[in-house]
Amino acid sequence: MLSLYKTGAPERRYPRHMRFWAIVLLAGAAFGANDPSYNDSGELMRPPDYREWIYLTSGLGMTYGPARTLASGGVPLFDNVFVKRESYQAFLESGHWPDKTMFVLEIRYPQTHGSINKDGYFQTDVAAMEVALKDETRFPEKWAYFNFETRGGVPAPTAKPLPKTAGCFACHTANGAVDNTFVQFYPTLLAVAREKGTVKASLKPWSPSPAAIYHLADSGKWDQAKQELERARVEEPEAMSTRETSLNTVAYQLFSANRKSEAAEVLRYARTLHPESANLADSLSEILEADGKKADALSAAKEALALLQMDPASAGARREALVKALNERIARLDSKQ
Repeated sequence: MLSLYKTGAPERRYPRHMRFWAIVLLAGAAFGANDPSYNDSGELMRPPDYREWIYLTSGLGMTYGPARTLASGGVPLFDNVFVKRESYQAFLESGHWPDKTMFVLEIRYPQTHGSINKDGYFQTDVAAMEVALKDETRFPEKWAYFNFETRGGVPAPTAKPLPKTAGCFACHTANGAVDNTFVQFYPTLLAVAREKGTVKASLKPWSPSPAAIYHLADSGKWDQAKQELERARVEEPEAMSTRETSLNTVAYQLFSANRKSEAAEVLRYARTLHPESANLADSLSEILEADGKKADALSAAKEALALLQMDPASAGARREALVKALNERIARLDSKQ
């Protein structure tokens, strides 16, 4: 154990008042200074410093059941999740949440037009606050849930535990990835839980992200990436990874990493999902030309031009620029045949 009275210098002593406060701080840490606090009525005291805890994630408009009318007039609400620092560190070590773990779910209203912002949303006032708490000595079910009534953006100072009949009990028990908690929505901790083997076996995998597809393709595992995309296409038709813009971006990232063959494979697959896209055909033509596949590049360029001509909705400067670029590429490739 490190002495409270020493630093790296030989026998340097701190003043008596500094030694006293060092002992107090260490004692507070050892005996759970950040443990949950209750009033005489057994109500949980709202943690005042939760925004200094570990931030886990934010969601926008998330619902766990049928779509509902949102309190913000149909605009999706933000939610931010924080967890005690000590619990976070323990989870990194074991993949489990220790006793006295406390999560705060802070829900905030969205705003779109403000200052320089013209599109998208940023967060404003608190709309609601909820707490999930693991306290094995106080609650037979180990976990308890609290809703801090919020008025005018200010959550109440205390909250009673929700009754065991509340839907959150059954939902967390049935759907929590690790120990009644939605670790599946905490991207930095899901990998930890998988490594530690603590993820519930019944947790259904969801569609891969565009980043995951890139890394598989970049590692020479395009066949595996394609299988993941096929699963996503069937199970989640609106998956981000199967969208035209996402696949086009992945292809150009691979192209930038000098993985031209993989980039072309991604675009060929993307065209099976989006056969009407002139942009994908143009991208394929460009990458094939860079890879020395002149005949294939010429064919793709002609297909892109034909798709543009068949699309009455495409117009404007961007279309004109694309038509010009395609005609130039076709003339250049034709001359090399």
